[in-house]
Amino acid sequence: MSRIPVYAHRGGSVKNVENSLRAFQNAVAIGADGIEIDLQLSADGVAFVTHDLDFFRLAGNKRRITDMLAEEVMQLKLGKVFVRKFFGSRVLTFDEFLHFIAPTRLKLNIELKESFLGKNEKIREVVEKAKIIQDVHFSSFEFSVLQTIHAMQQNVQTAFIGKKNSDWDYIFAIKELDAIHLNKKFYGTNLMFAIWNAGFPIRFYNVIGNETYIENPHECVIGWITDYPEKIIAKEKGI
Repeated sequence: MSRIPVYAHRGGSVKNVENSLRAFQNAVAIGADGIEIDLQLSADGVAFVTHDLDFFRLAGNKRRITDMLAEEVMQLKLGKVFVRKFFGSRVLTFDEFLHFIAPTRLKLNIELKESFLGKNEKIREVVEKAKIIQDVHFSSFEFSVLQTIHAMQQNVQTAFIGKKNSDWDYIFAIKELDAIHLNKKFYGTNLMFAIWNAGFPIRFYNVIGNETYIENPHECVIGWITDYPEKIIAKEKGI
């Protein structure tokens, strides 16, 4: 059995600020198979690589990205208070990230966040830009975002991020989906088997590297999304 691809979640954010250039550089250095990123839109429609709708957690700034112009977002410094004052990372635009990641030939999981809701033109713009990546798929908790991608009819890979209370009967009927993303707490549960029996492979997130099933995963697993990519890579290799 071939090794399951390991995606560095937000670049693998344990040692570096999440979704930062340093985190992405580290993911490449440790041999991750892919990178998972989050995209949010600024008030003027620029896609940035960041998870939260506001910057309070990462920059001590409560403003929402949807209320900020791109030039304001780019002036923010990220990290813990002392660190960001002197060595803070900057929020990357999606264009900057693509310029960095394309030469690495890593796989890419792009999660489109809530600021993309109803912004069909911007969704299509991101999908078009991502075509320079050989192995890329788009994921979202927001099914309407994925529907916009499906409507493009360009054979773009998509994955729905499921929850226990998701409308699974409806999801199982959507044949355009290529995979489901699930929290690791659902590994080995009836939900996992129902998804697999419906014909969908699964990438599990929040995996930390000490899970016993990593060395002998169920056949439904096509990816691990983790903050600890080096641990999972080592465990897969039996180190």
